[in-house]
Amino acid sequence: MKEKNEKLTLRISDDELEEIDNFLSTNVNFTNRSEFIRFATMEYITNQRIGIITKNNSVHTEPIIEKTLSKAVNSGYFKSLESAYEEIINEAWRKNLISLLINMRIKEMEKIQKTMGNEVKYDKI
Repeated sequence: MKEKNEKLTLRISDDELEEIDNFLSTNVNFTNRSEFIRFATMEYITNQRIGIITKNNSVHTEPIIEKTLSKAVNSGYFKSLESAYEEIINEAWRKNLISLLINMRIKEMEKIQKTMGNEVKYDKI
């Protein structure tokens, strides 16, 4: 486990803090605010990096995409939002776009790992 030796000051409203505390009071996965905020921050970053698929395998897209696809469904171009997403994903697969996206993500992660490796080297100096 990585050491947690950096202290961060965070300004937050009373309402937001109350919301966090209410959540923590019913969620035994986190023992304190810091642990929860660390987890929530990293989860957010991971979700942004990965893209549109969430933990429960539902599709999360930008609102404009969903609005556009909803209009297409309402106009009869697709039978449902799910079928629209299916067709888009299948077409992306046929055009090799999924492999290209995965390869881009791999290169991005390698770049991050290389950068992190360099930081570790500098920490030892």
